[in-house]
Amino acid sequence: MAKKKKPKRQKPEPAATDHPLIFLDIDGVLAPFGGRAPPGPPPQRAAKLDADAAFAPFDEQCTNRLAAIVEATGATIVLSSSWRARADAVAVVERRFRAFGPPLSEKVPLPTTDINYHSVRQWEIARYLDKNPARRWVALDDEELVEGEECAERRPLFVDRVSTIDSTVGLQDAHVEEAIRVLMCEQ
Repeated sequence: MAKKKKPKRQKPEPAATDHPLIFLDIDGVLAPFGGRAPPGPPPQRAAKLDADAAFAPFDEQCTNRLAAIVEATGATIVLSSSWRARADAVAVVERRFRAFGPPLSEKVPLPTTDINYHSVRQWEIARYLDKNPARRWVALDDEELVEGEECAERRPLFVDRVSTIDSTVGLQDAHVEEAIRVLMCEQ
């Protein structure tokens, strides 16, 4: 007599968290490409942030702005930057956040989007959210995450959740206000 095969159980969908998430790019967001460092010797905190010279330095004002978002929302930072693919680069980000102090130092170690999946940034974030659903999240990135043909399929998930950063100046006050508004609203 043949054994009956048991039907495969489907795993239940993970419940969406209410805890806010920030998907963070580094280059162009905390490390702008515009080279707008202030003249004269850097402040003490900036020197700590730039201790790992092989990697792009973090702009102190941009880092302060990220800290303001985290302070206001309690959000977890998810590293979505290409830096996530190198353990030494992630270690640099974490060292710089520890050197900065609270609230950024309290977010270490940093979760990341999949380090083995490199595609369109929007797809990488969507994949993370498929596995780790969240009701409140924002992406801080200098890459386009909403417009364009490659973003069309997942566009509805990203509309009103992306703060697109000008990579020459990095994270600005307007982005802080936008991110806090997005993270404090129920979506």
